[in-house]
Amino acid sequence: MYVLTGIAFSPWSEKARWALDHHGIDYREVDYTPILGEIALRWRLRRPLGPVTVPVLRDGKRWWTDSFDIARHAESIGHGAPLFPSTARAEIEEWNRRSEIALAAGRAILMRSWVDTPELVRAALPPGIPRILEPLFLPIGRKRLASFMARYRIPESKGTPDDLLSAELDRLESALEGRRYLVGDTFSHADIAMALTLQQVSPVAPGYIVRLQGLPESGMHIEAFASRYERLIAWRDAIYARHRPASEARESLGG
Repeated sequence: MYVLTGIAFSPWSEKARWALDHHGIDYREVDYTPILGEIALRWRLRRPLGPVTVPVLRDGKRWWTDSFDIARHAESIGHGAPLFPSTARAEIEEWNRRSEIALAAGRAILMRSWVDTPELVRAALPPGIPRILEPLFLPIGRKRLASFMARYRIPESKGTPDDLLSAELDRLESALEGRRYLVGDTFSHADIAMALTLQQVSPVAPGYIVRLQGLPESGMHIEAFASRYERLIAWRDAIYARHRPASEARESLGG
């Protein structure tokens, strides 16, 4: 059986999960804990240096370490309607690239308030610290959390996160004008990838993607963008309603 390591509330993990479910792949999901889980994941991947991120998919000794690669592999071994029609693969790959830009920008915007969120600071503490002693170790948690977030900071040369996100969402809105899907007249991975860019703007119903426990409302969505892109949020919700059956929604794996 395939094993998917991911984060229950992560839009990147949902990209992979959705493709696996769409193609009827039998897999077991293992929840990944950011910061604390990195050493174990590096050991399993035999990757002591360089970036390590989730989702990752394992089948025995074989690994797929990117949501796009996982989706393409799911298509090669699964069944059901294709998410990568042969006539539109380059176009779908471009939409996925834009999705990555938008997701990274949305994450950077949300992370501005995360460093002082008590639940996230506690999650960054080394394991085994008694609850009564946690206040003494909170500075360590803040430092580890800040270091984690710095890894995903967007260089100023690429533009501000706000500008990057709005540019991609504007492009999406323009492409969808009068249309139901991004590529031709059928549902594809392009729709999955770009629908997930709205998760940080306004989360989809928690029956589809769980919320991070303990995070304040301001840390789960970008209010200014949510009011600006209401039509895109409605499109995203319609995509979920048509192509993500409730039986495939995941139970909460906790915070």
